[in-house]
Amino acid sequence: MSKTTTPGLVIACIVSGLGLFISPGLSSPLLFPWVIGYLFLALRISYDAYVIPDPLKPFPFIVLGVILVNFLVQVTGGVHSSLWPVYFLYAVVVAAFSPPRRAYGMVAVILAIESANLLLTGQDVAGRWHVYAGSGLSLAGVSATASHVMHRIRSEAEEVRDAHDRLIAHAEAYNPLADTDKLESLTREHRQAANVKAASELESWFSGLVEMASDLVPAHTYALFVSERRDAGEAFTLRAVRTESPGSVLPPGAALAPHARTRINVCAEQQEVLYLTDPEETITGLDHYRSDGRGVPVRSLLLLPIVQKDRTLAVLAVDSLQADAFPRRTQDVLERLSTFFIHFSDKVQTTLELDARVRHFSALHEISRDLNESLWFGNIMKKVIPRITQLVPYDYCACVLSTEIDSVLHLQFIALEGYDDELVGVKFPLSDSAVVSFMHRHWAETGVPFFYTGDYGDRGRDIALFPFKAFQKPMRTLYGSLLVAKGTFVGAFFLASRQPNAFTKYERDSLLDTLMNQVAMVAYNSLLYQKIENMARTDGLTGLLNHRTFMEKLAEKYRELERTPRPFSLLIMDIDKFKLVNDKYGHPVGDVAIKAVAQVLRDTVRGTDFVARHGGEEFAVGMVETDIRGAELMAERVRSIMEKTMITRVHDGELRCTLSIGVVSFPEDTDKMADLVSFADEALYHAKRSGRNRVSLYRDSLKNPVQQVQS
Repeated sequence: MSKTTTPGLVIACIVSGLGLFISPGLSSPLLFPWVIGYLFLALRISYDAYVIPDPLKPFPFIVLGVILVNFLVQVTGGVHSSLWPVYFLYAVVVAAFSPPRRAYGMVAVILAIESANLLLTGQDVAGRWHVYAGSGLSLAGVSATASHVMHRIRSEAEEVRDAHDRLIAHAEAYNPLADTDKLESLTREHRQAANVKAASELESWFSGLVEMASDLVPAHTYALFVSERRDAGEAFTLRAVRTESPGSVLPPGAALAPHARTRINVCAEQQEVLYLTDPEETITGLDHYRSDGRGVPVRSLLLLPIVQKDRTLAVLAVDSLQADAFPRRTQDVLERLSTFFIHFSDKVQTTLELDARVRHFSALHEISRDLNESLWFGNIMKKVIPRITQLVPYDYCACVLSTEIDSVLHLQFIALEGYDDELVGVKFPLSDSAVVSFMHRHWAETGVPFFYTGDYGDRGRDIALFPFKAFQKPMRTLYGSLLVAKGTFVGAFFLASRQPNAFTKYERDSLLDTLMNQVAMVAYNSLLYQKIENMARTDGLTGLLNHRTFMEKLAEKYRELERTPRPFSLLIMDIDKFKLVNDKYGHPVGDVAIKAVAQVLRDTVRGTDFVARHGGEEFAVGMVETDIRGAELMAERVRSIMEKTMITRVHDGELRCTLSIGVVSFPEDTDKMADLVSFADEALYHAKRSGRNRVSLYRDSLKNPVQQVQS
């Protein structure tokens, strides 16, 4: 509080004790100055609480409340006021949320003010002091009871919460007591589930170890620090304490800074017993005490490292208020306890390891079942990728498949997690991904398809995993695997984490690599199935839809337009004088001409339209939501481009071909979908009869019939 608020509160209490408003009540001329002074004091205290960065001090607000209640009691009759019981209600509420010391202070202020009111205003009646005293004692007793009960409840709740926090903190540790190369971690959720059972057992066993040690060698404080792997690295955490100064020792669960040069960390690093004793001065720099011990006169300190296979599992800190309390013989007794600790750590390690393997086996079984549920790889990976979290923790996942476009190797996004889902289906050249290109070259040279970087540091956001800004993520760990089956590169799979060294060697070698081999084979079979499916649906020479598939899509479109009528147009075209091309240059040249027409159609029509080789030298285009005018423009564009295209060089010069195209539109030419193909054929024959290399609408064939000419 500021220098003005404390005197202000004292003055306000003194004024309240004068009883200025008992007789005149609200008619007193002092009422307005009192209200102004009270409001100023309340605002000043509130301002100090907001501005001064000290912890909030609630007692001034409690006193303000007492003064306000006293004012209300005065203006309604003083000791005879019907509002006097409000004191009890106010005192109980405040006491319930305050420590006992603060509750006693509040009661003292109330009794002091009310006693002054009785004496100074003449309200005290002879023979009734026992009644006043009884009211005061009742008020004090109720307040004290409420404060003590609520304080005990809060203390017990805090102890339960602290115990729970310690247990969860222990459970979330990266496999306490585990060899980093032997015991594998699960995902964040499964790691906690796997360790929480062991954490409860560890809490009790650590306490038992400390109790055993204290029975063998009496001391002032025992503190057991256990090495645990956390996100920030190895940290020694206080897991068990037995002390005669409980208020001075750190609570269980407190962790030392991983890289600080504390005595515990130094002892663990050097793996040697550290013994300090001083008969004259208190030993300072004690890691297990608050603020260097808070005046506990420690004269002897023993730090005992517990080491297994060159790794410090824990450090036992023992201190005494006596000088030279732990001679060599005593140290030998405590060192023998490390054998029990190591045996127990092996037990915990084996238990967690078996539990992890059971979970991993179950997860792999579930994933294997999902991998065999479908032949469509995209649908498979949508189910499989979320299950991978049961094996390893990750933040980002990307799966791509390889495909060839114009003899150039491309990649296509199949499934993503942690990235923008709208990129699924997008294709891009393999060479645009520096990481995949490197992996592909490395695999071609060495046969190794796997890639792993444990910590990119601050460079993680700059890694060019894929050529899209959406993939610029702050990753620290990256695992990648090319999907290779039967010597064929079929895709790539990546897992990334924001944490460094997120995937252990076991996870990579025994889990992910095995899983990736299965995924690669499923991807290979899926691509093979799609290839066979495409062969059945497409024309082998041009890659366009074949006649059967085109008619199926047309029938599907018929059903759709029956439900929701919209414009639809059909183009049917034929290569002019194609028989002469075959007769003069041979069928191989004729095949080149057919492929040239198919390429022009692929390059010209819209992505929403569907194109087919309708037969021999005939082609068809279904144009979605296109009226007769739009269809005529597209047909004329195709005809014009084809006319200008040099197909190939032949012995007598350049081979060029022209197209005759028939156009029909629904519903402008007919409202019967079944008539579209026959009407388009009639329009095509009209174009042929009219001189070829032209576009003819069905309506033109009705208006201007011409004699049949040789095709």
